[in-house]
Amino acid sequence: MARRVHGRRRRSDSLGRCECLQRFRLCVLSCAGNRRLAEVGVNTSLSVVGLRKSYGSRRILDVDLALVPGDFCVVLGENGVGKSTLLRCLLNLDDYEGMVHVGGDDARGHILGILDHPMMYMRWTAIANLRYALNDSRAEKRPEVQALLSRKLLRKRYGTMSTGQRKLVLLAALLASDADVLLLDEFSNGLDQGTRQKFRDVISNDIAIRGRTVVATGHDFSAFGELPTRVLALRDTTLADLTPEYLENRDIATTYADFVSRNSP
Repeated sequence: MARRVHGRRRRSDSLGRCECLQRFRLCVLSCAGNRRLAEVGVNTSLSVVGLRKSYGSRRILDVDLALVPGDFCVVLGENGVGKSTLLRCLLNLDDYEGMVHVGGDDARGHILGILDHPMMYMRWTAIANLRYALNDSRAEKRPEVQALLSRKLLRKRYGTMSTGQRKLVLLAALLASDADVLLLDEFSNGLDQGTRQKFRDVISNDIAIRGRTVVATGHDFSAFGELPTRVLALRDTTLADLTPEYLENRDIATTYADFVSRNSP
């Protein structure tokens, strides 16, 4: 049975940012409520069936996807092919047809993600933003936050941070949440090599302990390190599974280049 989620009207950048943080916070609260299901052993795999997205008569997505707990899935593809649109659909930010489930349940309250744009209050410090987003007066004490953010950065106003520092605060909020499925759109943008490695270490540990599922996009293949367990390519509205080739050579760049070569006119 098809399900459609209605999109939002355009708003000013300032209001849009505030609304985006409020939506993030509401999703965090919903994820926290659903965490009880995971604690009693419910399978929290991601299932996407017949997800279709069109702009007018132009079909953008026609996707089926199944991931298991602990998967780190990388979605590759050219600019404009629909990778970010896919993540927006999974987050219910865009209208679409199809079904998205986590552990057999409706995906709402189980999926959380960050897109490649600011989504926090610029005049607030990182601590204030995290406390609000996570609905926790001691959010800065959570181990995921302490592993990624220094005390100096926590006290800094979001509006005065560099692009990389803002991204790091968003990543910390995401990892400190109780979501079963995490979505990362171009997560490495603005992060230096040392910070990328720190994030990979933290999320690798998180996946090992909590068994969460991650779907990530990006054009800098080196940013993923050894994290991927699944590698997919979005082309002509559908997903191609490149995992067997990737597991054989353990090189995303080579795997994707071979795929593009095979599918070039």
